[in-house]
Amino acid sequence: MRGRAASLSEDHVRRSLLRALLPLLLVAADRGVEIRGFITDRPIVYVDPIELPLFEGGAIAGRMRVRLALQAANTDSALRLYLRRPETRSALLVALVDFDRAECGPLAPINAEHMSAALNRALQRAGITDARQVLILEVNSEPV
Repeated sequence: MRGRAASLSEDHVRRSLLRALLPLLLVAADRGVEIRGFITDRPIVYVDPIELPLFEGGAIAGRMRVRLALQAANTDSALRLYLRRPETRSALLVALVDFDRAECGPLAPINAEHMSAALNRALQRAGITDARQVLILEVNSEPV
């Protein structure tokens, strides 16, 4: 019985340590992002940058680049978001394509408030409830 109690205690310590270090691990695991080491009380999971074509009159007239992050409710949510990054990125990409078609042009300013609302709705529709909100780190567009 004593061996089992010690094993449970070690498990608890291991889990507590993982929860404490998770924000650091998520930031360290992220690649290609210039903002590193930024830790808040709500862990942040970075999304790989997204680049989309901008259409005008049926032809590609420009491109839009977006860098996003997801603010998680807690470290457990952050871990689940990190493991679901491909699915999450896919939902965000679909939302950005729809937003691009409806509201963007190569020379028009991008309405970040509308984009943020569209991205947050997309995550809710996809059942990705561990993200408290989508953070837009950078967005720009340019003609080709």
